[in-house]
Amino acid sequence: MTASAPPPPPSTPPTPATVRRTAPRWIAPVVAAVVAAGAGVGIGWLLWAGPDSAASGTGLDDAAADAAGACQAWQRVPAFSTLTDGDKDAAHHFNRAISAAYLAQTAAELDDRYKALNKAFEDVHNRLRTFKLKGAEAEADHEKVTALCADLDD
Repeated sequence: MTASAPPPPPSTPPTPATVRRTAPRWIAPVVAAVVAAGAGVGIGWLLWAGPDSAASGTGLDDAAADAAGACQAWQRVPAFSTLTDGDKDAAHHFNRAISAAYLAQTAAELDDRYKALNKAFEDVHNRLRTFKLKGAEAEADHEKVTALCADLDD
């Protein structure tokens, strides 16, 4: 028997060249548009709020900003009588009023000067939860919050 030649050493498979994937061309413009939109909104808010606006407060514990924010939202809540007459935007007004009540609560927790505002908003919040929006008492509660918010502007 003749000795056969040993088998050749195993060859290593060729390694694939590492291909660097390039980002799709649309990513950069989208990121730039998002950044520009965010900057535009921020600048617009700063110009709208102005330095004298209490709502432009930046501190986490800025009760005045919370109270002012509650009153700014409240300004867009119509009289309760209109909310019961089939107003198509009634749900939005309810949400806005309840959100304003929570902001007033936060302001009162941070600063005792806003306790009366919080109490007035609590009365409104209770009316909204129970749908007791008709009558002189309901309108009086609405006017009380409006008057207290007007006093904040002074």
